[in-house]
Amino acid sequence: MNKTQIAKREKFDRVVNLVTKHALSLTTVDGLTTEMSDLGGTIVKIDTAATKQTDVAVGAIASEAAKLKMGKTIFKFALRSKVKAKKLNMLTLSHQLDEPITHYVSGSKVDLVLRAKSTRDLINDNKVILVITAANITEMDDAIVEFVDLKGEPVMAQIESKAEGTDLLKPYFSSADDSVSNIIDLVESFVGDTQSALVNELKLSAELHIAGARHTSGEFEVVGDEDGMPLMKSIVEDTSNLKTFKMGSDHKIVISSHHPGEFMFNISCAGYVPVPFGAMLNRGVVNSFTIRLKKVAVVNYEL
Repeated sequence: MNKTQIAKREKFDRVVNLVTKHALSLTTVDGLTTEMSDLGGTIVKIDTAATKQTDVAVGAIASEAAKLKMGKTIFKFALRSKVKAKKLNMLTLSHQLDEPITHYVSGSKVDLVLRAKSTRDLINDNKVILVITAANITEMDDAIVEFVDLKGEPVMAQIESKAEGTDLLKPYFSSADDSVSNIIDLVESFVGDTQSALVNELKLSAELHIAGARHTSGEFEVVGDEDGMPLMKSIVEDTSNLKTFKMGSDHKIVISSHHPGEFMFNISCAGYVPVPFGAMLNRGVVNSFTIRLKKVAVVNYEL
C-alpha cells in the first residue's frame, strides 16, 4: 500500500474504535450496525489483498524519477517565491504560487508539464522582485525538459499490473470510504443536535493523517456580542462545499483539514443575526478566528 492507502487504513480503524467506544450513546442510530458490519468486512478484504501484492522491484523508473524531480524543483522555488511575495504584500502573486506539492506530481503528464511551465513563467516574470536568479530559472527549465523528453508511462503500467493485489485494493478502499461517509451522516442525522462533540470527534477521526503532510485547519470561536460567552448552538457553513460544522465541548468549531486560501463562511446561531465571514486560511497552520454575533432585535408592537 502507498502512503495514502496506509493513512486511509488507519482512518478506518479510528472510526471503528470510536464508534465501538461510544456504542451505548449510538444505539438510536438506525442503520449504523449494517454500515459498521460492511466496513469491518471490507477492512478484512483490504488486509487480505494487501498481503497478496508481490514485491516488484520498481526501482528508479526514469519517468517517475523525472516527474518527482520536476515537481520538487518547481515546488521549491514556488515556496520561496510565495513567501517573498507575501512579505512584499503582493497577495495576488502569493496566492497564485500557493499550491501543494501534489499540484506538480499528481495528474496526467500533459497537465503536470503545463502546471510546471505556468509556475515557472510566473516566477520568471517576477524574478527580480522575488530575488530569483537566472540559475534558478535554468534549474526549473532543465527539470521540465528532462521529464518531457522521457516516455516511461507504459513501463510503469506494466510493472503495476504485476502486483497481484493492486486491482483488488482500489474498489475495496472506495467501498470503505463510502461506509465511513454513511456512518458519519447517520450519526449526525440521529444525534447531531444532542451530541455535537461526538459528531465532531467522529469527523476528526475520519481525516487522513499522512506522514510528513502539513495540514491547514480552522478554529472558530463564536460568542455573543453582549457578554462574549460561547454560543453552543452556533454553526459554521463552508460556502465552498456547503458543509456545516457545530461547536464541540471545547467551545470551538473545528475544520480539521481545508484547502489554503481565501474562503467565505456563514456563521449563524438561533436567536442571533447571522453573518458572512471571509477568512484567509494560511497553509500548514491552525487558523483561529473569533466571531461575535448580535442578538436578534425584539420588536414590541403596541395594540
